[in-house]
Amino acid sequence: MLTTFFSNVVIVPISNLLEIFFFFFKKVTNPGIAVVGLSFVVTICCLPLYIVAEHWQEEERNIQKKLEAGVKRIKSAFHKDEQYMILSTYYRQNHYHPMMALRSSFSLLIQIPFFIAAYTFLSHLEELQGRSFLFIQDLGKSDALFSIGSFKVNILPIAMTLINCISGAIYSKGHGIKEKIQLYATAAVFLVLLYNSPAGLVVYWTMNNILSLVKNIFYKLKNPLKVFHIVASVAMVCIAIWATIHRHDIKVYFVGALVFGALVVVFIPIILKGINYFAEHALSPLSEHKQLRLGLFILSALVLAVAAGLTIPSNIIDSSSSDYFYIDSYKSPMIFIIIAFLQALGLFLFWPFCLYALFPTKFKNIITFLWGILAFTGVLNCFAFSGDYGLMDVQFALMDESQSFMLPPLSMILNFVLSVGIIAALLVLIKKRLIAINYTAGIILTALSVFAVKNMASIQQNFNNTPEPERVSEPVPEFHLSKTGKNVIVIMEDRAVSALVDDIFEARPELKQKWSGFTYYPNTVAMSHYTTLGAPGLFGGYDFTPWEINKRDLTIREKHNQSLLVMPSLFLNAGYDVTVTNLPYENYNLQPMTQIYKPYPQIHRVVTQGAYSQYWYSERKMEEPPYTSYHLKKNILYFSLFKLTTPASRTIVYGLGFRLTDDPYYSAAYLVNAYTPLAYLPKIFDTTATNNSFVLFDNELTHVGGFLQAPDYYPVQKVTNYGEGRWAHSENYHVNMAAMLRWGEFFDYLRENDCYDNTRIIFVSDHGDVIHTGKFDNTTKGFSYPKESLQAILFVKDFGAQGEVQTDMTFMTNADTPTLALQGIIDHPKNPFTGNDMTLQSENKQDYVKISTASMQSLRTRDDIAFTVPNDKWITVHDDIFNDDNWSYVYGKKTDEKNELTKSKEN
Repeated sequence: MLTTFFSNVVIVPISNLLEIFFFFFKKVTNPGIAVVGLSFVVTICCLPLYIVAEHWQEEERNIQKKLEAGVKRIKSAFHKDEQYMILSTYYRQNHYHPMMALRSSFSLLIQIPFFIAAYTFLSHLEELQGRSFLFIQDLGKSDALFSIGSFKVNILPIAMTLINCISGAIYSKGHGIKEKIQLYATAAVFLVLLYNSPAGLVVYWTMNNILSLVKNIFYKLKNPLKVFHIVASVAMVCIAIWATIHRHDIKVYFVGALVFGALVVVFIPIILKGINYFAEHALSPLSEHKQLRLGLFILSALVLAVAAGLTIPSNIIDSSSSDYFYIDSYKSPMIFIIIAFLQALGLFLFWPFCLYALFPTKFKNIITFLWGILAFTGVLNCFAFSGDYGLMDVQFALMDESQSFMLPPLSMILNFVLSVGIIAALLVLIKKRLIAINYTAGIILTALSVFAVKNMASIQQNFNNTPEPERVSEPVPEFHLSKTGKNVIVIMEDRAVSALVDDIFEARPELKQKWSGFTYYPNTVAMSHYTTLGAPGLFGGYDFTPWEINKRDLTIREKHNQSLLVMPSLFLNAGYDVTVTNLPYENYNLQPMTQIYKPYPQIHRVVTQGAYSQYWYSERKMEEPPYTSYHLKKNILYFSLFKLTTPASRTIVYGLGFRLTDDPYYSAAYLVNAYTPLAYLPKIFDTTATNNSFVLFDNELTHVGGFLQAPDYYPVQKVTNYGEGRWAHSENYHVNMAAMLRWGEFFDYLRENDCYDNTRIIFVSDHGDVIHTGKFDNTTKGFSYPKESLQAILFVKDFGAQGEVQTDMTFMTNADTPTLALQGIIDHPKNPFTGNDMTLQSENKQDYVKISTASMQSLRTRDDIAFTVPNDKWITVHDDIFNDDNWSYVYGKKTDEKNELTKSKEN
């Protein structure tokens, strides 16, 4: 329990900041430079603490020097108890206590929590595994540049120690032998601790030592802060200019951050003077009422900690408490609330109070005022301007991440006005009646605490009344095929990459036999780079491509739902038994929904994604990764901060907490969730159906990033064999290879059960992925993503088809899927929702090939009529998608109307 308290209060707040900074840098550079950047930022942030430490150490040295002669006389003249009594009196007369000598160790004490946080974060960081940097082959392992016999020599820790010793020698020049011994002993301790550590961690600490060396050199200069400011300003301006010049190659937010940082560094003296003036004049009453100031600071910190760690989390969990019972190895969700509260205490109380205690009066005034603003405006934002951001999953992440977090304009203006009013009221009350602020903060704290206790009592009562669920049983047949009738299986592999097919067949020639009877259509295009835009046409035909969707006046939600039901309803009418998996964005939600199937009770719907993961782990006697609990421990506090911040800043807060930081458990768990339905295909299918059967099977394995164990490509806790060749270290290749292998094994199962020849199988994707294979010219036309992402995979095996895989270069789109599935079963099938002839549409497909250039559509557009396409600009392609000349832009109806209007005005 003590370890949990220390970890969450002291270490986790630092670890979270390290994580955010690291992934911020990693978004625009390689992990090695990200580690260097992380070290630089942490050193700059800790510089004020080191300045305080240096001040205390200098003060301690001066006192020791002043008292040295007297202490020597006393020790030479007195002994034992008498010496102790005289020395105590001497120290007391000089206003000194021996415990004050600990101040000389403060710089070392500062490093301990940061070292623990960095060690925890970087030691097992998946992003560093297998990544090279400079002469380092693998940042996830010790560098081991050479060996002496069987002993591996790690150069980085040795270099780190040498730099540390040089830095200590410069720093301790003219100081006592005791301080020098302490510095060199510390360097030796770090050498021992980090000698066999991953190179990424040692790079971080080596960079810390280099920056410490630079800092110590500056300290020896005259006016060190002034010199440092000039050097830092020149460096930051040069970096910002370089980033601006290369802005097309760098993320825009990174360029903006560098430019903003450069401006702050350049004008920091003016900024500090302004803050100093404000503290001296506006906040001077806080200096006169130290007890009230301390009370306001602590009350404000507790308001923030209770709101972020107790009230908001307990309110969310209480709204659907059963979803949070028996998660991973945890039974009650109370542990997640407790951990969130401890983290909030560390973030808002422990570390800020450390700063409050260390720094002088002006800083105490500023941080007290700032914490008061955060507390009062945070409560306002959370409860009065909460916002409606749709559904949230069990990991406290919003299920529609593509949305805007802005509130309506009037609400934003009102929020700004009220926030300014709170700040003005605080300034007035600080001068007139400071105690009133404390009373108000106390009332708010009490209300938040009562609300949290009420929520937690409700959660506990629900938990006590909820029985522990049974563990998952072995997968059972849910999809039934016929040996005597006809079967049609349409498989959608989300984001499967067609451009990798030739490489996969070349690497595994036996796959051609497993996929015998199939015809491969590489000349197939998708209607978008995103599932929300590319999948409806695959499921519903050309009436549900983005261009055609925009012509009809129903809501996007209604049209999307219709697309999912086109093939199931037509096969039902043809007398087939119909089974579907949980399809993408049912009812235009991320969470699987069943209500769209209510008009069709004959449709059998099976949830496969993640349904067999627990059995897979238990079968292999592996511990299931604590994905959900790990995510909860992180995301609860992030979500609370999201709710407490002003609506204008929520996009930034959500991006830093959820979108920017990566989750080492996420990809592994998601990978297994998507992989296991394919691993258990022979268990969840059988051949007992007596009627014709239609199966619509959606799988996301090819959508998941992750490495698998070659040569069979299956999930393991640590991949040791990545395979060989060009794509050995491509996650895209690994998951696409795994999907084709598992489906190939399933086709063998169908053969063994005399169910292959009477089965039509279509293997298709909603779109491709961002990958450069060299099969397309991606240097022209100005598309924002490579053409591989607009190439859909398409394989078709018809009834009775045999022989080696054939390649057909006929121009196709994934919107041909329904027509291909129904061919020979329904003559010229009519779309059940539009009445249009689907066969004629496929035959005249060029009229419909309008590829959307829109970004991923927010699920909050579900009640809109049409997709918003930037500048009404679409892409079209004809005949041969591998010929760059066949790609071009077209403009939509709105643009045509504008052009006609302009022409009429001119006439």
